[in-house]
Amino acid sequence: MVRRTVFVAIAALTLMVTAACGSVFHSEGRRLFDRAAVDDGEARLGDAVMAFFVGPQNSEMYTVAGEKHEPGFVVLVAPDGSFRTVRTARMDMMRPVWSRDGLAFADEHTDFRLTETGMTRTASGKVTAQNLMFALPGGGTAGVYNVGDTDGGGYLNRVVITTEAGARGYDVQGDYFTGALCDDRVFGLTNIPGTHARQSSLGPNAQLLARLSPADGGEQVVGWRAHLGSGTPPGQVPCHDGIITFLSWDTDPDGTEHPRIVSWDTRTGDHRQHPLTFRDGTTLTLDDMGYAVQDWRNGRLEWYHADGRVFSTDPATGSTTTLFDTGRPTGAGRDTQTLTAFSGTALHTLSTTRDDDGTLTYTVFDRNGGHALRTVAVPIPHSSVGVSNLNLSYMAVRPS
Repeated sequence: MVRRTVFVAIAALTLMVTAACGSVFHSEGRRLFDRAAVDDGEARLGDAVMAFFVGPQNSEMYTVAGEKHEPGFVVLVAPDGSFRTVRTARMDMMRPVWSRDGLAFADEHTDFRLTETGMTRTASGKVTAQNLMFALPGGGTAGVYNVGDTDGGGYLNRVVITTEAGARGYDVQGDYFTGALCDDRVFGLTNIPGTHARQSSLGPNAQLLARLSPADGGEQVVGWRAHLGSGTPPGQVPCHDGIITFLSWDTDPDGTEHPRIVSWDTRTGDHRQHPLTFRDGTTLTLDDMGYAVQDWRNGRLEWYHADGRVFSTDPATGSTTTLFDTGRPTGAGRDTQTLTAFSGTALHTLSTTRDDDGTLTYTVFDRNGGHALRTVAVPIPHSSVGVSNLNLSYMAVRPS
């Protein structure tokens, strides 16, 4: 059985912004994406600048009425907002990744790579829930998939490494929703370490940093951190000079909660951490922290926050400043839901609202000054995403 961390469960529930209307809009949305689908032999990147995924969640694939096989769609968006789709099999919370080697994504049967010249397919059977996806510097990919609980207190993820030579998979202990790519090495962070929990001297809620790839016989424990919290925001976090830097919501033994910035050295296993501080009096909540998207720039951690603001944090002190406000919020209780991705000097957002009228909005912001470089309407009605079997997942953008 697949189990999600607190942060991932919040994100998954919120992106189903109109799920109560799924029976009304599902067929309309499905026809829209089907009409835009291209044949595998005709699939090209073309002029696409952004991609995102819609498809069923695990809870919709496996029901009391039996297993269901609704498709998913990778949506390719052009500069003018027009779009094409690539039809896939199932994959809950698919994370497409875009590098100079093309756009890579995976479903339960196949690993895909889409380039200017066409699409390659690599057979790769796996479970239907993705935690992480990385574009490796040598041209391949590393995906992490959520297998679930095992007997004896274990918890399995499966790592799949895909190259031109084919796909190779192996199991690792722990549930890794947060991870980093340090050169060609993949690392994962978890507070559900599986059988490794027996090795920790810090108690049952310690956080584990493990190397997931390259692997010879499974994952390698790098270090432990006293955590006692609800988790770290899911997704890829930055690695610089072998040091992974990320946000975490921690709880001290006395019950005091702290949003922190953590820097963890993958070579030594040592870490340092600092509470986030704001001169303008900003306060954060656990729910909003779960939607943070993080990037490394000019020696600082820059991150998108669920209220739409973009912050910059000094890893040496925790001092945090507001860079700009996108006006594109997301998260529980908000009418607007937004996907975000950093790329070079830009921040990309894709927003939908609860309104039945209108369509998705794609906006690119200049990270240097915060002004919008361009905003285009994507002619996909709000009512066609965030509904049953067409849940909005993650986005990727063309490298700058």
